Amino acid sequence: MSTILDFLSNNALASTLVAAAILAVLGWVWRSGRDRRDSDAIYTFLADSKTATDFSFRSTEAIASRTKLTAERVEVLCARHPKIRRNQKEKESWTLVD
Repeated sequence: MSTILDFLSNNALASTLVAAAILAVLGWVWRSGRDRRDSDAIYTFLADSKTATDFSFRSTEAIASRTKLTAERVEVLCARHPKIRRNQKEKESWTLVD
């Protein structure tokens, strides 16, 4: 272990690459957590909306308004979510997959 620390402390390029890799992993973890939190909020809204109202599809704007996310972010997260699909007739509306 001390050999690795000696190498990193004496080699600026290696220590910079290790620091960059650590920051990249931390950034990926942060983004993944934020995406999961926002996706869960969208899923919860769609599930609640499906049981509480007669709407089977909800618009991107309605989801964005309720979850306090941008419409672009809602579109990206809904498109990636395995249990949410886009309406084929109206491209700006989403529903849960049964």
